[in-house]
Amino acid sequence: MPYSLCSPQQLRRLLLQHNNLSGEIPVVLAGCQNLELIDLSYNKLGGRIPPDFIASLKNLVFYLNLSWNSLEGSLPLEMSKIAMAQAIDISGNRLTGLIPISLGDCTALEHLNLSHNAFEGAIPDSLSKLQNLLEMDLSTNSLSGSIPMSLERLKVLQYMNVSFNNLSGQIPKGGLFPNRTVIELFMGNPGLCGPANYSLPPCLKKSQEKHSLLKKIVLSVVGTIAFILCSFLLLILWKYKLSSQLFHPSNFIFRRLSYPKFSYQDLVTATAEFDESNLLGVGNFGSVYKGILRDGKIVAIKALNLQNEEAHKSFDTECKVLGRIRHRNLIKIISAFSYSGFKGLVLQFASNGSLEKHLHPARDDQEFCKLGLEDCLSIAVDVAHGMEYLHHDCPLQIVHCDLKPSNVLLDANMTALVTDFGICRLITPNSIDSFSAATFALKGSIGYIAPEYGLWGGVSTKGDVYSYGILILEMVTRKRPSDDMFVGDMNLQKWVRSAFPDRLADIVHSGLLRDMNESMEDNRCLLSFIHVGLLCSSESPRERPSMRDVARFLESLKTSSMGGVVASNLTATISDLLRNTNRAETLASDSQSSTF
Repeated sequence: MPYSLCSPQQLRRLLLQHNNLSGEIPVVLAGCQNLELIDLSYNKLGGRIPPDFIASLKNLVFYLNLSWNSLEGSLPLEMSKIAMAQAIDISGNRLTGLIPISLGDCTALEHLNLSHNAFEGAIPDSLSKLQNLLEMDLSTNSLSGSIPMSLERLKVLQYMNVSFNNLSGQIPKGGLFPNRTVIELFMGNPGLCGPANYSLPPCLKKSQEKHSLLKKIVLSVVGTIAFILCSFLLLILWKYKLSSQLFHPSNFIFRRLSYPKFSYQDLVTATAEFDESNLLGVGNFGSVYKGILRDGKIVAIKALNLQNEEAHKSFDTECKVLGRIRHRNLIKIISAFSYSGFKGLVLQFASNGSLEKHLHPARDDQEFCKLGLEDCLSIAVDVAHGMEYLHHDCPLQIVHCDLKPSNVLLDANMTALVTDFGICRLITPNSIDSFSAATFALKGSIGYIAPEYGLWGGVSTKGDVYSYGILILEMVTRKRPSDDMFVGDMNLQKWVRSAFPDRLADIVHSGLLRDMNESMEDNRCLLSFIHVGLLCSSESPRERPSMRDVARFLESLKTSSMGGVVASNLTATISDLLRNTNRAETLASDSQSSTF
């Protein structure tokens, strides 16, 4: 592999599979830090896997495929740096040593193949942290010990192959493992025991084990010889079978990592030549149209205005983020397209439009419902869970930076979906935000931007919490933060605070007041809802809770509004929210988890 191949810093996809490349993996590949996909499979590459090369793959969002080469040595501990990768395939090499515990930090992994190597030792318990894992192949190695019971926690795991190792002990009973008849996935491990449908010996109690010891010794010689002969034949067949299956680049796994492709004519036809009757909205970087695909599926097509230089960056950012996130309260990407002078996205269609149109409907817009307290609370809970996922559960922490009602869509079931990730910020655990206030931090929307962004110039999750608080207050009052009534030092947050809690009739929208008068429970619920909005939109980021605490509290509040929680518990719950905020801020002051 020529060293000059790695000179372009913007190289994103490197596909060199099925060639006759030899030598070692060039260390200079570490300079290509924007690589999103690497496939060097089915070559003749040798030597060790360079740790610096692995450590540089922080932006790898699709897969790393080094399978069926002649790579040697151990798997680098730096594997934890590939935190965003969806698939890793290093099968069919000569790798030795232990499977690194750090693999458990690759929390975005859906497919892991380490088969046909010489890995030894135990299966790391840390693999149970891979909660997105769909398929794992550890077959044909020299692994020993038992299958960790913690792997039962992998709720979405559909395929696991540990055949032809030296594993022993009982097969786990939960998760993927019960009620399975896939015998071949565990064969070749004489020490394993389990249910009859695995064709494995039953797991004996300690007393039974003593009586069977002599029998095992007598049969061990004959059994070992027979096993070696059978294994030798099966290994030959198994090698050729697997070489064209699980992680071959052309198979279903990597096709699933790609998105359907649309021609420009497909998009023109779907939108009736981008007719204004299909226009759903116009933003800073482009327009969104309703489209009907050939199969009849209704989608939203976002066409970017490429005359705006920032639209190119927005497109790249949104593709990168939407390809990585999966949550019921975040908009789903169907495909992305880039033609000469035309870029855009095909997105999930939300038939009930934006929250903005429900809060501030035009006079001739009678189709939008009048949101009541229960509707607002349900939407707020959905948005909170979406933001909680971005801040706490993504492989990389994501700061949205532009949360507002027009960026919250409502589907046919009135489920809220957070959208528009064009100016969001991805924060790795070891990264330092290098954007200045002038170039990035103030690119949100006026009225929703956290006040500290203009002072310190950085971004953080607490900025999103502020925007979320303003969104709640806007739902309650139906007043935009940019309303003409807010002049001088007065803003939406101060206006609500001046009337809270004794003069709610001065600030709360009439529709919510009607709900409020129905019962004392609704009264308490509304007060708590406003309280959360004020807490989230506090001037100081230190006084704002995390989105995880907000989501939990609002879930309790929603339950209470339906009669599931007694009202006396609400005060205690919001006190817990305040305590959690103070506790989190105390911890943050001792670390660098929140920087501005």
